[in-house]
Amino acid sequence: MNWLKALSLHAEKNTSCVLVTIVELKGSAPRVVGTKMVVSLNDIADTLGGGALELEAIEHARTLLNAPTSEPLISHKEFALGTDLTQCCGGRVKLQFDCQWASDFSLQVFGAGHVAQEVARIVQRLPCRATFHDARSEWLEKLKTCIDGGGASSHASINTRLVSENPYAYVESCPANAYYAVMTHSHELDMELVEAILARGDARYCGLIASDSKAVSFRSRLKRKGFTHTELEGLTAPMGLHFKTGNTPMEVAIAMTADVLHIHQQKS
Repeated sequence: MNWLKALSLHAEKNTSCVLVTIVELKGSAPRVVGTKMVVSLNDIADTLGGGALELEAIEHARTLLNAPTSEPLISHKEFALGTDLTQCCGGRVKLQFDCQWASDFSLQVFGAGHVAQEVARIVQRLPCRATFHDARSEWLEKLKTCIDGGGASSHASINTRLVSENPYAYVESCPANAYYAVMTHSHELDMELVEAILARGDARYCGLIASDSKAVSFRSRLKRKGFTHTELEGLTAPMGLHFKTGNTPMEVAIAMTADVLHIHQQKS
């Protein structure tokens, strides 16, 4: 697999990798300036020419991937092929290591109705990975038109997922430390989803579309189910904890997105 296809595949699968490029060379070397390869923790794609140089590049790239920080990082390292690596080429090669980190900004939206349509229009311009879940295929199709309208300014990776039965299983299959927004067409389904999300214990945000009376009712029911005061503090209902708006679909979508961005910035 060539480096460009590999880079695209890692972005699609949301896995971290390092793009390694020969940026400078003096004397004899296995490959020319501009040669690239992609290194992840589990595989490599393309080649810098093999040999000791490539092995050193792979080892250094994986050291970067295993580092405790995931800040944007472009670094360089120079190798003397003869003295450092005992390669017969004898030249000097400078490599650039460009870390492409997997995104930990995962938004899971349950419901694909009017508010979710507006959420999709907003988040497609944010650096996140969003999945919209709904049991109604026709609403998911409508939502796809909102995504397709993102054009060149779209930054997010957005997917849709058709939900059949057992909402608990769908919540359990979501990524760790995700942000959740619950806005389905059914109050009972909303309750099951909120219960499953809070029971996971790792949600960075759990927002519920609700009136004040619905929010009171849900908290009361959850308390009777055994959820503690601390656990219930993880539920934001109505949405808009950090930015108050009106109740049109776009205003509710803005309020929810403001909540998520505020918490995500604090986590960052």
